[in-house]
Amino acid sequence: MDQNMDIVDLISSLLDAGKYKEALTVPKEEKFFNNFRDNCWDLISIVVSKIQNDTITLKPSLYGTCEQLLSLIIESGHHEEALLEFIEQIEVAKNDAQFSIILNPLQQLLLKLSTKRGRTLECCLNSISTYIEAIPVLDLNLEGKERLLMDSDPNVRRIIHVYSLLPPFYQPFIKELKTNYNENTVQIIASFLISLLGKPFVYIDLDPECNYNGQFRQCCSTIIEDICFLLKNILKLFPYLEDCYKESQKNHQAKTTESINDDFEDPFKHKEKINLTTLSGLYYIIFSEDFAVPDFAVPHIYSNQYITHIILISVVHLLSFVEYSPQTKALSLGTSILKRFPDNASHSLLTVPIHYKLCKILINVSIYSNYDGNRKQAVKLIEMYVNKFNYRGRILVLKYIIDNANHSGMIGYAITLYKNSLDQALKKIDIPECFTGAQLHAMIKKICYLPYGEESDLVELADQIISALNFLRYIVLKDLENKTGIKEFLNFIETDYLHKLRTGLNMSKAHYEAKLKEIDDCKKVQNKNVEVQINIVGTMLENIPTKNKKDIINSALNAFHLIEGLVGRLTECINLIKAQTNTQK
Repeated sequence: MDQNMDIVDLISSLLDAGKYKEALTVPKEEKFFNNFRDNCWDLISIVVSKIQNDTITLKPSLYGTCEQLLSLIIESGHHEEALLEFIEQIEVAKNDAQFSIILNPLQQLLLKLSTKRGRTLECCLNSISTYIEAIPVLDLNLEGKERLLMDSDPNVRRIIHVYSLLPPFYQPFIKELKTNYNENTVQIIASFLISLLGKPFVYIDLDPECNYNGQFRQCCSTIIEDICFLLKNILKLFPYLEDCYKESQKNHQAKTTESINDDFEDPFKHKEKINLTTLSGLYYIIFSEDFAVPDFAVPHIYSNQYITHIILISVVHLLSFVEYSPQTKALSLGTSILKRFPDNASHSLLTVPIHYKLCKILINVSIYSNYDGNRKQAVKLIEMYVNKFNYRGRILVLKYIIDNANHSGMIGYAITLYKNSLDQALKKIDIPECFTGAQLHAMIKKICYLPYGEESDLVELADQIISALNFLRYIVLKDLENKTGIKEFLNFIETDYLHKLRTGLNMSKAHYEAKLKEIDDCKKVQNKNVEVQINIVGTMLENIPTKNKKDIINSALNAFHLIEGLVGRLTECINLIKAQTNTQK
């Protein structure tokens, strides 16, 4: 066994035996001094491996001894070899206690190498980023006041602890820049800090109402202040966000690389660190109004329109997550950024593709999100978004929703928003052309749409039909002067919509009443097991209690009666308008 293995085994066995003082004296003994100096970096992995998460609590003397041994190692003089070993230990760290104990000696070594630090700092920070990103995050499925329980989750507590270790580690390097500015170092540290705002950051609840003084919020505030100090103008990273977005649209997975012989690679082009998620986390903090941001970091040289279009990329990306916290961040960011968007914005802006991507993802969240609060907030954001445009722009967005929502409730909501906009327009002296003539007719065709005519599933379409009937009754009663030209479309409404709807109602009511009677008849038959099958919105209801089946049928019949009443009132209005028109002739 060579001398190198002797000293490694000796110190390891002393630590295992609890002989901590003896372990600390070995490096100072004359017979081991040269051996320790020449090979001490081989001890790093042995010392670090002795540390477990509970060591500092159960064996504080062991933890303190390991800290001192690591300090002796960095004083040995072989800084480059030890530094590489410490970086490797971060990459293979098995727990947060090992990660934590490595940070201080690693920092000291980097500070000693100030004149020839080069890419070593970047390599070190990359290893830290990789370790943090690997921390698992679970979707806790908490809403409302339950979110206060999130900080008690072990994984969340772990993330908060690890993040709290970071500012004391990296801030000395920022302090150096104040007296010895280096652009490459600025970019390396800034890109590292931005990488911290991806995973797991986006999964942690940062709601200002619940966690305003929380440890994680305070840590994130420190990180964003340091990013702002380093970059000054945070918006100069917009091109990187655009590039990441374009790559994602092409499903292009290749990494951006440069020649390894280059003196310096742009850290902001490393997609592992600077990507849609990390940049979205950054701009959530900057623009969500949930954090205080230095004024100098957001210069007023960019138009609000440009800023909005870029930040909507982040909103769309965060909304694509199914977890609660990313969605919440997206909705908060979307609400804040749309406040910057000009009111009565031109419909021509909708040529920018991000608008329809935003519509599509908001529709998806408002219908399918697992969280009631996020669904409701997405609906509010849709209304806010629609009302930001001029009338022509609103109609374009609402047509898109009606054509793509494939959900009766969302289509019904779009019809209501259209009715509200028309109500505003009718108060003007000159009604906008987009609410008149052929354009109104085209919209009515979309609103009064029964995909299978009389045989359409009226239960599935109930919300859309009720909104459509309310809209039609509104416009017939409101537009007495026929500014929109609605009178010219009354025959179409009656023959192509109301007639088919009445027929469909009669068929549907007869079908459901028959099913109800079938259930009642089955109950009267003694010792006869008869299964009544009911098809609701394309789904066959089986193996459910009879009472529940009756409730479902009665609910459908109630919807039919409501629709029937609205059809009757609309028909009365149309007949009245026709009678008045004939009288005037």
